[in-house]
Parts: sequence; C-alpha cells; structure tokens
Amino acid sequence: MKAKSGTGSAGDTKSSAGEDSRAASELTAVENADLCSGCVKCCTYITVEIDAPRAAWEYDQWIWALHHRGVNLYVEKPERWFLHFETVCNRLSTEGRCSIYGRHPVLCRDYDPRTCERRLPLGDVRAWFHDADELERWLQAERPRHWERLTEYRREGSAAPAEQRAAPPPTALLTIASLEPRPTERTRSNGTSR
Repeated sequence: MKAKSGTGSAGDTKSSAGEDSRAASELTAVENADLCSGCVKCCTYITVEIDAPRAAWEYDQWIWALHHRGVNLYVEKPERWFLHFETVCNRLSTEGRCSIYGRHPVLCRDYDPRTCERRLPLGDVRAWFHDADELERWLQAERPRHWERLTEYRREGSAAPAEQRAAPPPTALLTIASLEPRPTERTRSNGTSR
C-alpha cells in the first residue's frame, strides 16, 4: 500500500518513480491513520540493536535474557544483532489509537508506516531466537567454536568458588554512555559562575 500523494501540481510529493518521497513526519494524521488502519504492530514491541556477542560471557548473558518472557533476539545479515521485547505501549488506547498523538515521542513520529513489516518483510533475518534453547542450538550448528568457549566458560565458572570466578567486564546487557557536563560560557572549569 502506498501513501496518498499530492494533486499532481508542481508541488507534487511523488518522485519520478511514483513513490511518495516525503519524510514520515510530514505525513498527516489522516494519512497515518489510513496507513495504520487495523494494525497496531509497531506499538507492541521494542527492538534495540546490540553489539554482536563474541565472548562466552556475552552469549551466557543473552541466554539468560532469553529465559525471560517477551524477550527475543534476532540476527540480520550481514551481522547485526537485535534485542526484541514483546511489550505493548501504555499509551495505546483500547480502540487501537495513540492516546497521546500530537505529543508522542519523536521516535514514533519518525516511524514510517509505509515501510513497516506489515507491508514489507524485515531485513535479511538470518536467525530468530524466541528462547535460550534456540540460541544454544544455533550456536552449536553455526558457531561451534563459540559454543565450545561457552561450555568451557560454564564449566570453569561453576567449578570455581564464587570469589575466584572471573567476573565479566563491567558492562550490562545494554550499556548507557555517561556524558560529563561540559562547561558553558557562564561556567568556569572549576564550576563557579562568572
């Protein structure tokens, strides 16, 4: 399904190929509602790109995450990993509409319903893991060396006393960069005002 376009005048928003070339944020509320009619898929999950796991402890953390309901992982070609949470937006009304439309987050405004998975398939999904068992089977078949390192990590970790176990690097499943406040024109480097 294609978005409705202009009238064909000089201000027409169609490209030479006949596609609507406007940014998603330029679509009207009526156009968005028409494109999304009967579908709330994009309001039922969150997907975040993650670094591809390589170390045994990283695979072990993602296996742990996959033991939780509503958590999936998938891999796109060539090698992009995504953490996928099945979770419904609290602002989705019982009628299937955004209850804060007009003041909804920019991320939502920039989402283009013309290219959603309802109309187009996801990118080249190489593997989708709904649970830990699927990831472990995939590792055994597709990455046997990584699987060997993971099983060795588990053997070593469970055999050593807790205080002797090598702790993984101080990162979490998702790392948030901390930003130091920069001095402004009104603030000196020692933090005092001018």
